[in-house]
Amino acid sequence: MDELRYRGAERALWRSVGLEPAERRVRLAGTKTEIRVQEVGSGDPVLFIHGGPNSGSTWVPMLEHVHGYRCLIVDRPGTGLSDPYTVTARDLPRFGARFVPDVLDGLGHERAHVVASSFGGHLALRSAAAHPERFGRMVQMAAPAAVPGQTFPPFMRLMRSRVIRSILNVLPPSARANRSIFRQIGHGASLDVGRIPEVVFEWYLALGRYTDTMRNDGQMIGAELMPHLDEVTLTDELLSSVTTPTLFLWGADDGFGGPANAQRTSALLPDAELVVMPEAGHLPWLDDPAFTAQRTTAFLGSIPGAAAATSSETRLERVA
Repeated sequence: MDELRYRGAERALWRSVGLEPAERRVRLAGTKTEIRVQEVGSGDPVLFIHGGPNSGSTWVPMLEHVHGYRCLIVDRPGTGLSDPYTVTARDLPRFGARFVPDVLDGLGHERAHVVASSFGGHLALRSAAAHPERFGRMVQMAAPAAVPGQTFPPFMRLMRSRVIRSILNVLPPSARANRSIFRQIGHGASLDVGRIPEVVFEWYLALGRYTDTMRNDGQMIGAELMPHLDEVTLTDELLSSVTTPTLFLWGADDGFGGPANAQRTSALLPDAELVVMPEAGHLPWLDDPAFTAQRTTAFLGSIPGAAAATSSETRLERVA
């Protein structure tokens, strides 16, 4: 861990969008660990939960377009500058059900909107099923981890090998390898035209070089989650029990499952809306930060129950 060098790259990312976040440490009652939460903006609270291997600052590109909300950006345990913690397959249902309530308790909020991605989306769905009273509205960015019918890009399948994980932990991260991963998860169209700013890749490289994120999340994904998919996959019953009004913003090129999986997953939730974004991948806010922010804030501010009117509709909206 080289916190100083990581913070330098992270600060450059925030400054590229003209923002400077406040920061605090929050203790989670369930895991007895401290996590870092960054904060920008004012208004109703919105909790941002990232996927893996990643950390909270992945959301920065869209946050310059989010207005009227207090954005609370979490580094999950074991990622970024939060304390280490490995979620086991056996522990995941309990950990997921408690994650959002534990974070909100630590922050002193009774309720919040939630924006989540990938493994963060998995945790948010488990929390919403167990504690709907803690949620306002929810936005799921692309495929939540471990939904039925999910596919996996090559780099994720390789993480199941202990030998490969050991090699990756020794070799320094490279810009070339990171771009290959981004292409595998569906961002090829954006890479080809330079849609994702270079400062994003510089930050992500620093995340791998100067924090323990890749080691910690790699162990969790490769040793705990991938070998036990039958145990950790979100069931149709659980997804059908999520009553929180939910918007899915799903990249058509998502390496973890395309439009067919998006339609199946979103249709299980009783109050959900689906927007499929062409030429977008697993982190669709990187393909079009302004569009995802606009759709997110419009949904969070809409009249309760409005999503139900379009729950069976799949909208196809093009990335600018």
